[in-house]
Amino acid sequence: MITAKVVNPFKALEHNGRLYKAGDTYPAEGFTANEERVYFLTGVHPEYKKIYLAEVTINEQEEHKEQVSEFPKHTGRGYYELSNGTKVKGKEEAIEAENALKSGE
Repeated sequence: MITAKVVNPFKALEHNGRLYKAGDTYPAEGFTANEERVYFLTGVHPEYKKIYLAEVTINEQEEHKEQVSEFPKHTGRGYYELSNGTKVKGKEEAIEAENALKSGE
């Protein structure tokens, strides 16, 4: 799991348009951080000439734990992808559907 400290405010379209403020932890609860995106946000933005993230932490134990139960995977806008590739709207519905897949129903 990758986390970082927000040092300049920005809007994360990949997190349903969430507005991150300076001092917030990125990603917010319920979201995951894409390594490429974190790398981009820690560098100087080519247009705005500022960085957005600092103090990046990688917790490999958490990352391994996530890999074991990576489904349902949040894909944005309230949709979740199941292990069979199906997309379901709503977290609770996706968890139920994924559990049904695992149990063979």
